[in-house]
Amino acid sequence: MSKINFETKELTLKNYILALVVVILFGIAVLAVLIAVPYLLFLLLKILFLGIEFTVLFVVVFWIVVVILLWILKLSKLM
Repeated sequence: MSKINFETKELTLKNYILALVVVILFGIAVLAVLIAVPYLLFLLLKILFLGIEFTVLFVVVFWIVVVILLWILKLSKLM
Protein backbone atom coordinates (compact mmCIF):
# COMPACT_ATOMS: atom_id res chain seq x y z
CA MET A 1 0.00 0.00 0.00
CA SER A 2 1.29 3.42 -0.85
CA LYS A 3 1.33 6.23 1.65
CA ILE A 4 -0.64 9.33 0.82
CA ASN A 5 1.00 12.59 1.78
CA PHE A 6 -1.40 15.35 2.68
CA GLU A 7 -0.15 18.89 2.47
CA THR A 8 -0.75 20.95 5.56
CA LYS A 9 -1.04 24.70 5.55
CA GLU A 10 0.21 26.95 8.27
CA LEU A 11 -2.64 28.27 10.39
CA THR A 12 -2.97 32.01 10.25
CA LEU A 13 -4.96 34.54 12.22
CA LYS A 14 -7.47 34.62 9.36
CA ASN A 15 -8.14 30.88 9.80
CA TYR A 16 -8.65 31.26 13.55
CA ILE A 17 -11.05 34.18 13.10
CA LEU A 18 -13.00 32.24 10.48
CA ALA A 19 -13.23 29.24 12.82
CA LEU A 20 -14.41 31.51 15.65
CA VAL A 21 -17.13 32.98 13.43
CA VAL A 22 -18.30 29.48 12.43
CA VAL A 23 -18.42 28.37 16.09
CA ILE A 24 -20.39 31.49 17.08
CA LEU A 25 -22.88 31.01 14.22
CA PHE A 26 -23.29 27.33 15.13
CA GLY A 27 -23.95 28.32 18.75
CA ILE A 28 -26.59 30.83 17.68
CA ALA A 29 -28.27 28.17 15.53
CA VAL A 30 -28.31 25.68 18.42
CA LEU A 31 -29.82 28.29 20.77
CA ALA A 32 -32.45 29.16 18.15
CA VAL A 33 -33.46 25.50 17.86
CA LEU A 34 -33.52 25.07 21.66
CA ILE A 35 -36.03 27.91 21.88
CA ALA A 36 -37.97 27.33 18.64
CA VAL A 37 -38.95 23.69 19.26
CA PRO A 38 -40.67 24.35 22.62
CA TYR A 39 -42.24 27.50 21.16
CA LEU A 40 -43.87 25.39 18.45
CA LEU A 41 -45.36 23.13 21.12
CA PHE A 42 -46.44 26.22 23.05
CA LEU A 43 -48.30 27.57 20.02
CA LEU A 44 -50.07 24.25 19.58
CA LEU A 45 -51.01 24.13 23.27
CA LYS A 46 -52.15 27.77 23.19
CA ILE A 47 -55.04 26.66 20.99
CA LEU A 48 -56.30 24.31 23.71
CA PHE A 49 -55.29 26.19 26.86
CA LEU A 50 -55.59 29.96 26.48
CA GLY A 51 -54.14 30.71 29.91
CA ILE A 52 -50.61 29.37 29.44
CA GLU A 53 -47.64 31.69 28.90
CA PHE A 54 -44.31 31.11 27.17
CA THR A 55 -41.64 31.51 29.83
CA VAL A 56 -38.16 30.22 30.61
CA LEU A 57 -39.80 27.67 32.91
CA PHE A 58 -41.83 26.32 29.98
CA VAL A 59 -38.64 25.83 27.91
CA VAL A 60 -36.76 24.16 30.80
CA VAL A 61 -39.64 21.82 31.65
CA PHE A 62 -40.07 20.94 27.97
CA TRP A 63 -36.43 19.87 27.59
CA ILE A 64 -36.45 18.00 30.90
CA VAL A 65 -39.49 16.04 29.73
CA VAL A 66 -37.85 15.34 26.36
CA VAL A 67 -34.66 14.07 28.02
CA ILE A 68 -36.64 11.87 30.44
CA LEU A 69 -38.70 10.41 27.57
CA LEU A 70 -35.58 9.68 25.53
CA TRP A 71 -33.94 8.09 28.56
CA ILE A 72 -36.99 5.86 29.16
CA LEU A 73 -37.05 4.85 25.47
CA LYS A 74 -33.36 4.02 25.60
CA LEU A 75 -33.82 1.93 28.76
CA SER A 76 -36.73 0.08 27.21
CA LYS A 77 -34.65 -0.61 24.06
CA LEU A 78 -37.16 1.10 21.79
CA MET A 79 -34.52 3.46 20.43
